[in-house]
Formats: sequence, structure tokens, C-alpha cells
Amino acid sequence: MFECSPVAQALADEEGLLVLANDAYCRLVGRDLGSLMGRSSAEFTHPDDLGEHAMMGQLMAAAAAQGETLRVEKRYVRPDGEIRWGWVSVAPAHGPVGRTWTMAIVHDTTDRRQAEDVLLTEAATDALTGLLNRRGWRQQLRQLSTAWNRVDHFALVMLDLDHFKAYNDARGHPAGDRLLVAFAAGAEAELREGDLLARWGGEEFALALPGCDRDQAARVLEHLAALLPDHQSFSAGYDTIRPGESIGDCLERVDQYLYRAKTQGRNQAVTAFSTTLRFSTERAD
Repeated sequence: MFECSPVAQALADEEGLLVLANDAYCRLVGRDLGSLMGRSSAEFTHPDDLGEHAMMGQLMAAAAAQGETLRVEKRYVRPDGEIRWGWVSVAPAHGPVGRTWTMAIVHDTTDRRQAEDVLLTEAATDALTGLLNRRGWRQQLRQLSTAWNRVDHFALVMLDLDHFKAYNDARGHPAGDRLLVAFAAGAEAELREGDLLARWGGEEFALALPGCDRDQAARVLEHLAALLPDHQSFSAGYDTIRPGESIGDCLERVDQYLYRAKTQGRNQAVTAFSTTLRFSTERAD
């Protein structure tokens, strides 16, 4: 049953070194039986999971105290670098001379994890431009929640393409879609790694610029304004997050600056202290 099981199984001694593994386990980790014997599975455990691996004895004891079997999900790294996910049930086993060995039963969950990753990516991505959508942008910002503690400045921008409805009405919705896609692609190529650009909705975009002060953010906006084809323009509001302020507070203020830029004639960006940046009328063709 051990050898023929389609579920990966392995037995490790009191030192955590493998003494037995079935074919399914060998296939899961991408190694033959001979190369596995006498080795710890830590050698082919994903680096991010090694902390949990090191605590396996404690985790097993805690589960046993609750009358349960320890179950964890972890990643294995094959020799070619491919990562396989496994749902691992770990239980003590009787070894020789009264020693306690460990039996691991591993269900390969890679396909499920990959399908979940695709769904999560799709849920956070704008289908037209391939940028983050509003949900994805907020999720990424949460991951950067400590970034402004490590940099001097952190700028947020809201921008809106000017007269987009008129552009759509005059040229058709496919042309409007192409304009959005062209701007998104050009902007992503212009921005630095770590900057976050999202399609906020319709013709509105949100941008996070870690490490940028107002002057640097203004220069970024000038570059982005020059990317719009067909002599189109955008209006923007921008500012840096203030000490003790939340992202939401700064974003609300930036959105007010955007509204001011639109009511003041568009093709410009507004920031704190009523400072207005007017863009060149020259646009990419």
C-alpha cells in the first residue's frame, strides 16, 4: 500500500532524515529514492517555509496535545527550480529501539494553488489595460504599508483623462479603449520598479510613488502627460502622505486636488498650497 499509493508518503528518523519514500513522493519532489535517503526534506523545502519546518517537532506536539494530527501546507523546490505545493499531514511513528520517527503524507495541491493564483490575479487586474484594478491597487498598497517609514516621501496621484466621453463619441469606443491601453502601456514603461499604477475606473487612474516628493511627482506627471496620443490630455491631483496620516486621508485630499484641476480648465495637475502644474500642449501622436 505504501509503495503503490498515488499519495506521496515519506518516513524520517529521529534526526529528521529520510529513511523511506514512495514513488509518489519521489515524483513530487523531483528526485529518485537513492538521492533522498539520509537527507532532510529541509534541503528541498522552499526558503519561505523553512521557519515552519524547523518548528515541526513543536507543532506536532501541540497538535497531539489537542488530540489532532498536524496538517500544514508547504512548498517543495525541484532540482529544476519548479515549485510544488503539498498539503502535509505529519504524525509520529514508532521507530527502532523505542525511537520516535515521523511519517509524512503529502497531497499535491499545486494545481489548486495555481488555479487560485490565477483567480486572485484576475480579481485584482483590469481586464482591458492589464493594470491593477482598484481592488488590486489597495491590496498592493497594504503590502507597502511600512514603505513610508523607510523613505523620506511617499506621493499619491489621481489622474483623469480629459474629455474622454467626447473622444469616445467622436471616434468610437474601440478607439477609446486603444487610448486607455496605449496610455497604460506607456506609463508602465516609464515608471520605476515599485511604483504602483492602477486603473481606478473608467478613464481615471491612481498612482503611488514611494520615495517621491512633490517636485519629483510633478516631473513624473510631466513625463506621463507627454505619452498621451492624439493630442489628448489629463488632469491630476497629487501630494505626499503627511506624518501620521493614513493613505485614505491623503487619497481623499488628492482627489479634491484632481477635481480642482478639472474645474480650473483641465490639462494640469494641482497639489498642496494651490500649486498648479500646467502641461505642455504638445502630445505624442
